[in-house]
Amino acid sequence: MKAKRLFEDIKSSKVFYSLVGLIVLIILSAIIAPNFRTVDNLITIFRQASVLLVLSAGLTAVLLTGGMDLSVGATAGFVGCICAQLLKADVPILAAFGIGILISMIVGIINGLLAGILPSFIATYGTNWVLGGLAIIVMQGAVIYDLPKNFTRIGVGYTGTVPNLVIIALIVVVIIYVLLQRTTFGRQVYAYGSNPLAAKYSAVPVKKIVISSFTMCSMCAGLAGMLITARLNAADAAMGDSYGLQTVAAVVIGGTSMLGGEGGVVGTVIGSLILTIIVNVMNLKGISSFAQGLVVGIVIIAMVLFDTYSKRRQERSAI
Repeated sequence: MKAKRLFEDIKSSKVFYSLVGLIVLIILSAIIAPNFRTVDNLITIFRQASVLLVLSAGLTAVLLTGGMDLSVGATAGFVGCICAQLLKADVPILAAFGIGILISMIVGIINGLLAGILPSFIATYGTNWVLGGLAIIVMQGAVIYDLPKNFTRIGVGYTGTVPNLVIIALIVVVIIYVLLQRTTFGRQVYAYGSNPLAAKYSAVPVKKIVISSFTMCSMCAGLAGMLITARLNAADAAMGDSYGLQTVAAVVIGGTSMLGGEGGVVGTVIGSLILTIIVNVMNLKGISSFAQGLVVGIVIIAMVLFDTYSKRRQERSAI
């Protein structure tokens, strides 16, 4: 009976459907694009998915609170540019990483404070533009190339046979999984996301939870920005622009509700792989980046509609 109940719980979860979707997508991709199955392409997929996963894992915490952070792409781009400028000025790699993470924390705290005053959608949309402008000022219209080899090795190197980016992404996922699933902080995140009003009247430190979630999100975005810089061996002001929409899509595809209180980082792993494979196949088939943006937008709308429908159906069944 317990095994049957467990199977029913898994079957009824959004993660289950995301996993089935991933398996079907892999099969279809192998049929549609023969180059999809090559070792080089699979390594490319894992590297791209790793960067997206670092971004998406952080955003998962914000969405679980019922919030939204539209500044993740701009944060990644800005911090990546700062890191590149520091490295070009012969600042040690660890120091450059530390400064990048510190800047990310400051951005996250500001976002969290603003989200307590304004709708998080509006607050982070404004932050997105501010960071984009700062990145342009920092780079002065230039592109930085030829960064230190020890730095770029982080983005393109291996530990044994495993790409370094994959290892870093897995470490980030494990840390966030533990924080969300095994700590009081995580339980409070879910409680606030599920019922904000009840959480406020049950001694949940709402302000602390919101600020912490946004800080975690921005730190992941900053780390991702530095990983992108290491992988490309270059930095420019616009390098994080394409990741904003993709990050939201990856989290939503993985089953995390944009209404808060439902989902988790395990689903985000699956969502990141699904989205990366979709984009990869479109690249292999020569589909333009504009069309790719259209597809990602449609996927987000479809998933939000499905999420809203599911929530309403649950509310009706509970009456």
